[in-house]
Amino acid sequence: MAHQLPKTRVNKTNQKTVSARYNLTVLRGLEAMLLKEPEADISTALSSAYSKKLQWFKDLDCHHIPPSLSDHDIRHRLDENEPVTTIFPLSTEVEDLCRDYASISEAIIGLLDNSEVLYESPWAASVMVFRINENIVVKAGHEGFSITEHQTLTYLQEHMPEFPAPSPHGLLRLGIHCFLFTSYISGMNLEDAWPELDCSQKQDISQHACLGDVAGGGCRDLRRSQRVSTKPIKSVAEFEDFIFEFSNKATPLYVELLRGLMPLSNKIVFTHGDIRPANIMVRREDGKWTVTAIIDWEDSGFYPESWDAIKTANLLTSREHFDWYKYIPQSISPNRYPVQWLVDRIWYPSAVNGF
Repeated sequence: MAHQLPKTRVNKTNQKTVSARYNLTVLRGLEAMLLKEPEADISTALSSAYSKKLQWFKDLDCHHIPPSLSDHDIRHRLDENEPVTTIFPLSTEVEDLCRDYASISEAIIGLLDNSEVLYESPWAASVMVFRINENIVVKAGHEGFSITEHQTLTYLQEHMPEFPAPSPHGLLRLGIHCFLFTSYISGMNLEDAWPELDCSQKQDISQHACLGDVAGGGCRDLRRSQRVSTKPIKSVAEFEDFIFEFSNKATPLYVELLRGLMPLSNKIVFTHGDIRPANIMVRREDGKWTVTAIIDWEDSGFYPESWDAIKTANLLTSREHFDWYKYIPQSISPNRYPVQWLVDRIWYPSAVNGF
């Protein structure tokens, strides 16, 4: 028997074509008729012009050429026959978008097929962000990070409703892939806008910008490789134990000397974990730039108060020319926690923020 390819996003029919929508409408009409009269003759319900109309709609579809996908596009890997798991329920707004499809798996694939790609990570099919309509975006990514981000956005919505951040709209898993639905934030990211800002505007942005994840999923450190704490961390001292425990080269004496430089602090605060211009959305109105939202909360949680100051400058190297680092908001500036920042640089000399 010849091997048959699985029914995937690549070889499936697009449920959003004009002809597909017409057939779905006809199908719903037949379903309603059979529910009312189960023994009805289906052929009598079909219009004599059905075939002619369907062909006309197919001709219209021929003029629409779907965009070709890159080899790294995560949509190549989706299979509508894979099981769908609801990790966090969809909002009513997203549920309404799914009603035109026969199943949730087909809805995910269909919505992504007809979406605008807002972001694609440099790593093959690692993270992608799609805009599926004027109000909703979908972030495809790793399950652990997706869960943290949804929980964080829910936490912000409940405890800090005025904070500029996207609203959560649900989280689904299709096969091994997770899809986080959130509100769309208009504007552009600060990294793209930065060259257009003068010194005073950069200062305005700096002043305007506003341990473990919120559900107890453990602290994360991703500088050398992804590490997640295996036991609850309840103090700054225990967090430092976690940070300093991973080394194949440092002797206990060296670790003890480094830790002895760290200031005593017991303050734990809610942190973003990856604040950089690419994650700050801005908008220009009447010549003035304002922050509209902080996005990408997958590394967020409760950490020592110096954590954001350490993480926000992890990309800074001796060859850096991007002057954003001169305008980092004071609340998360390395200037506020110089010793913690310098010790971290010694411990992670080649650290890069977020990977």
